[in-house]
Amino acid sequence: MRIKHLRTILNWAVLVIPVMQVLLFLVSWLINAAMPESKVRSLLGSEGIRWFFGSFVDNVATSPLVWLLIAAVAYGATRESGIVAALRMKSGERRYRQTFALRIVLIMTLTFIVVMIFLTVMPRAALLSVTGQLFPSSFSRSIIPSVAFCVMADALAYGVLAGTLRTLDDVVAALTKGIASAAPLILLYVLASELVASCIYVFGW
Repeated sequence: MRIKHLRTILNWAVLVIPVMQVLLFLVSWLINAAMPESKVRSLLGSEGIRWFFGSFVDNVATSPLVWLLIAAVAYGATRESGIVAALRMKSGERRYRQTFALRIVLIMTLTFIVVMIFLTVMPRAALLSVTGQLFPSSFSRSIIPSVAFCVMADALAYGVLAGTLRTLDDVVAALTKGIASAAPLILLYVLASELVASCIYVFGW
């Protein structure tokens, strides 16, 4: 029921945001026409139309979109590999291949943690900023994709070793199904990011 309720909210958001975008076009034109001295810029003017079409890709192609895509891939791999179900089992309920696969995953995760520690904690570590700070730094900008790739690698390793991902087709399917599941969120992000960028352009925020 929660998933159905969330999908309903997403569907309404996908409908409402384009309506708000159209209203912004009209409102910006009306305000600009009624008060030419105001700082509000019209999206229906020649400059506004050039901005809307010319900057669309830049408005949408941001880091959060990449994070969303990578997280979706990691989610799909985790769901299809069966690792979550294995973790929920009691130790006596797991088959040998599942237990072995989880041990390998544990080693991989610990290795990832150790590598990240060496890349951030040691003096003059590679992922620190030039001033030696974690935030902002290469570490802070890469933490989401790094964790997502770790989760993805763990899930695929478990799936292959435990036998839930038997073929290359299974692996590719696991990596892509997450994107299909996240498609409504991706669409919502594209629409919302363009609306926000349009508001910033129109009102000069």
